[in-house]
Amino acid sequence: MRRLIAILAILNLSSFSIAAPLDTTGDAVVGQPGFSTNDFNHPDGNASSSNLSLSNAAGLAVGPNGRLYVADSDNNRVLSWASAAAFSNGAAADMVFGQPDFLSGDPNHGGVSAGSLNLPQGVWVDDANNLWVTDAFNSRVLKFNNPASDATPTLADLVVGQPDFVSADQNHGNGEHGTHVALADSLQFPGRVFVRGGDLWIADSGNSRVLHYPLPTANEPTADRVFGQYGDFTCRAKNNDGFGNNGSSASADNLYNPIGMVVDSAGRLYLADYLNNRIVRFDNPLTSDTTADAVYGQPNFTSSTPNNGGLAVGLQIPIDLAMDAAGRLIAADASNNRVVVYNSPLTSGAPNVVFGQLGSFLTNSPNHGLGTAATDANGLFGPTGVAVDRRHNVYISDTNNMRALRYDAPFGLPGDMNCDGLINVGDVEPWVLAVLNPSGYAASFPACDMTLGDLNGDGRIDGADVRGLVSAILGPP
Repeated sequence: MRRLIAILAILNLSSFSIAAPLDTTGDAVVGQPGFSTNDFNHPDGNASSSNLSLSNAAGLAVGPNGRLYVADSDNNRVLSWASAAAFSNGAAADMVFGQPDFLSGDPNHGGVSAGSLNLPQGVWVDDANNLWVTDAFNSRVLKFNNPASDATPTLADLVVGQPDFVSADQNHGNGEHGTHVALADSLQFPGRVFVRGGDLWIADSGNSRVLHYPLPTANEPTADRVFGQYGDFTCRAKNNDGFGNNGSSASADNLYNPIGMVVDSAGRLYLADYLNNRIVRFDNPLTSDTTADAVYGQPNFTSSTPNNGGLAVGLQIPIDLAMDAAGRLIAADASNNRVVVYNSPLTSGAPNVVFGQLGSFLTNSPNHGLGTAATDANGLFGPTGVAVDRRHNVYISDTNNMRALRYDAPFGLPGDMNCDGLINVGDVEPWVLAVLNPSGYAASFPACDMTLGDLNGDGRIDGADVRGLVSAILGPP
């Protein structure tokens, strides 16, 4: 470590800055040629490789390899860009899933198959760069083996919720009528999928439940855990009253069409229970009961009104969730036309940062007051998707503006260990302190985010980050 400090000091490198902390202005956009347009399938209403037609709960994801995926729901496809961190405004996608080409957009093009989609909503990329897609109107979740290396990258390799790739029945034909028509291996209008290690989670939104599965290796796996339905895999009641019936009140045990979800580094499960206008947290979802342990956006578990307690603490149709390396919980608060960030979700139920409203927690107009027909790099209009990459960049599906936005390291620069907004040799000693004495670092730099020292995105700050630190100091070639 001392040798590293000495070498960098001798180099006497100039500082390099790429963004300011807490910068909530968008830095790049896809789906539109720039920040000022927001029409669907720009410019002529027809699908292309560089436009989007978003609706419902359109989400997005970034893989470990840096590839960006966006669920282009109304074009019944998923578009992908090779580099999430480097796309320029209006860049064209280089891969399309669900359609035979970039000009097609009809549902189930050519029929239900391993290569078709019907209103995709959620996307996730696992640690092996496999792509998972919630194909909502086909009531299934598809897995595509790593598209960067698979011989048939746009044909799904595994299906959840259906026995094969040509079936698309809701709840295996039981449909949506009645409260006891779901099954442990069926789905109805799934909204999100999340994979980590040996765990698969699916927000089975139409059945008002969230399912957990051991990571499947064959089609039509059976869930082993259900949230929102008191342990009953056959029930699809909205706000289950405890007896399997549709209820009139929220509780710590029920859900009402949940969509977004994320699991933190300790295994806690967070769910965006969107029609209850809240986020709920389960502290031990795989080893304890299925009763929620904390709630955000509501003063208690039985309340569900929009913006309860005011805009500063309330939520209105929260749809998607993400979490960064520092443990910040990021939520797409769709009907408030904003994305809110909880810096310390384990200790505080009030958000600390807001995107889309020029920093104000007291407004919720589309595009911070510009209206529905005009936007800019600061505006949001019904955002439904959030993601964070290993470079600490934030991404938002700005659905009603028909675009996806990138915010370059809005909470700080990877490598900026003294929080001065610059990356230079002055960050080396704080970085070494963070490695050798984390508590000492926290005491010396209480306002800094220690996770910015994780330059390779592996969740640790150690010698493996040295190369990344040097690269950050040197800056782009």
